[in-house]
Amino acid sequence: MRAAASEIDALLLPLIQQDIRDADAILDLRELLLSGGHPGKCVRCFFRLFEAQTRKGFPLLAPLRHWLESHVEIVVSSESAVLEALPLRFSADENLEDFCQRSIREIQLDRSYKAKRIAMKFRYKAAA
Repeated sequence: MRAAASEIDALLLPLIQQDIRDADAILDLRELLLSGGHPGKCVRCFFRLFEAQTRKGFPLLAPLRHWLESHVEIVVSSESAVLEALPLRFSADENLEDFCQRSIREIQLDRSYKAKRIAMKFRYKAAA
């Protein structure tokens, strides 16, 4: 999935105008989104920005958060098939590790799959 440069720039420009110290993470995320890079790396960049933004307030990240939640999902699969796709939902009080642990717990506690091994990964949602 490749996003339009104008759409991505509109999401990221307010962040870079706020604090140049976040420029590396913003530029990394921009490149990933424009090139259709791995969605897991996009989530990691979001959390790098989130950690930097907590000193300034979470609202600046709201448009980016919404965009990622609308375009990325978590896929649960077994060796042979996709079992389900979960929506990406960020919480204002989580870091990357907390987010991953919550997502894993949701699968462990709320699901009962017959497969012996399951995997979780990020993917871009299919275009409607």
